[in-house]
Amino acid sequence: MAPSAHPHPRGPALLSLAFAGMILGASSVPGMRLPHVPVSFATIHFFVYLIFGCLLMWWRMSAPRSTRAGSLVQASFMGSIYGLLDETYQSVIPGRMSDPVDWVVDVAGIVIGSSLAALLSLWARRP
Repeated sequence: MAPSAHPHPRGPALLSLAFAGMILGASSVPGMRLPHVPVSFATIHFFVYLIFGCLLMWWRMSAPRSTRAGSLVQASFMGSIYGLLDETYQSVIPGRMSDPVDWVVDVAGIVIGSSLAALLSLWARRP
């Protein structure tokens, strides 16, 4: 049997799903129990979704016959939809609200994170 170009295709998918679960867990904390942090929640949203975008891109790039452009579109779409569902979910959590601005920040993080992962994959494959 020839070695696979993608030795652990489920690893990136499982890591992406675990991170999505972590986001959902954080979104489930009622508003009155949120800790005080010295940065804005928009900054937190951006960096959390930037990491999520990198993970989603890694997952999509690890799929057989994937292309960088196709993976970028898939990762951006999946992350954007997840961010929208997360914002909608927060509207039913006591003390939380759904904020369209948060979703825009989530999408920015996803797109930039996915793009950074795509650029890193180009750099990593250079001779």
